[in-house]
Amino acid sequence: MKILLLSICGLFFISGSCKKRKEICKWSHFKFEHPVTVYPIKESYNIGDTIWFEMNFSDVFNASVRNSYNGNIRNETIQLKNFDFHRNFLSLFELVDNSVNVTGQTKGTWSNSFDPVYLMGQIIQELPDGPEYKLKYENNSYLLKVGMILKKSGTYLYNPMFFHNFSNKQGKLNLVDVRPECDVEQMEDIHFPVNKQSNGTHLTNYHLFEKFMNPELENDLGRIKNECFTFVVN
Repeated sequence: MKILLLSICGLFFISGSCKKRKEICKWSHFKFEHPVTVYPIKESYNIGDTIWFEMNFSDVFNASVRNSYNGNIRNETIQLKNFDFHRNFLSLFELVDNSVNVTGQTKGTWSNSFDPVYLMGQIIQELPDGPEYKLKYENNSYLLKVGMILKKSGTYLYNPMFFHNFSNKQGKLNLVDVRPECDVEQMEDIHFPVNKQSNGTHLTNYHLFEKFMNPELENDLGRIKNECFTFVVN
């Protein structure tokens, strides 16, 4: 009789654990923030000046998590130690044509317009629009520090990017292992708030973007306002 009772209790325990695990693993699509500091904050710079792009943030994240079953979204505090955030890019475009949106601007300006200074983080490759990088993990923080020595006049937009790819063939690029008990989790997006202030505003020179470009053409104006940095090189 005692063995039977223990067996029944064991089944209840296993059943409860499985239900709890299944419920947790429904919350499987993550969005993170990687705050960026761009400095010195100016509207215009001269050829020979250096602009710095720096990240230094904790490994404890307030992540946005989507339920893959019902689409609900909630926030979770998650610690990720030495985590691989996959493919991220420090991209810059020259703004030359206000009749098209940002994606239609002049590409391939990196090597012609800037001389990079790499101080922190791993540079995976240099591309026409800027480097692909991985953050350095040290003392429970993620770090990146890249400088650009300006060498060509123009109006530019710093536009940090996370590589999105959810096709059936290549979706594994965004698969992540956040919780050991869950088999399939996915990184949906990374946001890059630029120069975020304590009052919630962002020092991004958005007024310069409005001056040179047509905001009505943009597909995601919120990113332009809060996650990019517009500047002029004289």
